[in-house]
Amino acid sequence: MTKVKTSLEDVLMARRNFLKALAAAGAAGAGMLPNMSFAQEAYAARPDKDVDQVNLVVWQYGNIYEEIAAKFEADWGIPVEKVIEPNIEPQIAKLTTMFAAGEDIDVFVSILSTMASYIDQGIAAPLDGLPGVEAYIEDMTPLARSTATVDGKLWGLPYLSIAWAFAYNDELLTKAGFEGKPFQTWDELTEQCLKAKADGVSNYPLLWVGGPALETLPGTWFSQVCNRGGRIFDEDMNPEMGPGSIAREALQYFQDSFLKHEIADPDSLNLKFLPAVKVFNTGKHLYLGTFHNYFMNQMNDPAQSPIAGKGRIHGLPGDGATLVATWYYMMSDATRDREWAWKMLQYLGGRTKDGVYTQALSLAKSSMLYPGFTSVAQSDEVREAWSDRVDVDVLADIFDSGVNYEKVVPAVTEPWYSKWNEQLNLELTACLKGEISVDVACDNITAAAIAGKG
Repeated sequence: MTKVKTSLEDVLMARRNFLKALAAAGAAGAGMLPNMSFAQEAYAARPDKDVDQVNLVVWQYGNIYEEIAAKFEADWGIPVEKVIEPNIEPQIAKLTTMFAAGEDIDVFVSILSTMASYIDQGIAAPLDGLPGVEAYIEDMTPLARSTATVDGKLWGLPYLSIAWAFAYNDELLTKAGFEGKPFQTWDELTEQCLKAKADGVSNYPLLWVGGPALETLPGTWFSQVCNRGGRIFDEDMNPEMGPGSIAREALQYFQDSFLKHEIADPDSLNLKFLPAVKVFNTGKHLYLGTFHNYFMNQMNDPAQSPIAGKGRIHGLPGDGATLVATWYYMMSDATRDREWAWKMLQYLGGRTKDGVYTQALSLAKSSMLYPGFTSVAQSDEVREAWSDRVDVDVLADIFDSGVNYEKVVPAVTEPWYSKWNEQLNLELTACLKGEISVDVACDNITAAAIAGKG
């Protein structure tokens, strides 16, 4: 598939241009559509015919789907069937099972690594030609727009954008003798953790997100490879994990943190994102890496975290290069009615009947999910809501240093990626436990990729 790509320079230029435009435009309500006559045409117009219901197939995230479905029903009088699975993996299984059984599917949520498969299988439908879609494209961040554009067509509206980052416990960092000086190089990370361990500040100063899953353990390795200037595949999906590769260098560092230096908590290999954050919140570790940026919300929430106020987000070393990605709400090709599915899709990933980005604003303010629309991400309303949980400027710098996940792992858009990812998790886990060497792990991962390509 040919994809429209966006460089880091494009991202930075778009951000600067938006800030200039925002200043020139004067005060404007966050999330509001500038041209309200267009809003009435694109968002308030009712489709010509009604349907008995629409449905959404998603994974659980608080009560957001109950709330947005209730608003949709109140605005349009059309019932919403909510198919809500407890997590990502069962949601993927449910969606594909429903499609195979010929059931109606209107809209659904997708992580980056499943998008290509949904497009390839015909589960997803492009959004081109739908009323108001061009306005969404214009307002999307360059990252969100680039990833959603496949073969010149738009395939989704953004759910959230993600950056892989570190966090540190400011109180423990001070006790270890590094007040206000978090690591700036990979060697410095090791040195600080070794000192903290030797001084009795922390038995295992470093906690990794290392539980096996689609984007947990692999993402922690990929982000290290990305930061060192490497990648996992080239543009033709050829693996770049051979002898002397940056991928092997990064994996050796990863393994050494467990086996050679014994600074990494062995429990890391059982912990996905939220469980890792909850363990970090106990206050026993100096550093947590690498996790999705929005978990700063849990880390610094006094109701959820014993270390609230002590957690600090931190970029990766050097120029800060790190993985960034966007997840999407998509329309199904098995929809019962394209016009009503588009209405529901907009309630999830775009504007509601009143022209407001209701869901994106709510998720940004309550859960720190980074919006895929520039007007929302840069609004004073969102910035103020985030200011007591995270240094907003540091967070913006982390996103500005982001490298699109697809550039580091272009195979993420291939239908065979999910199956290969399962083998990847097995090999990485065995390597980090010391059951196999870095060289054997990378050889096995490479062989699995070549076999997966066919």
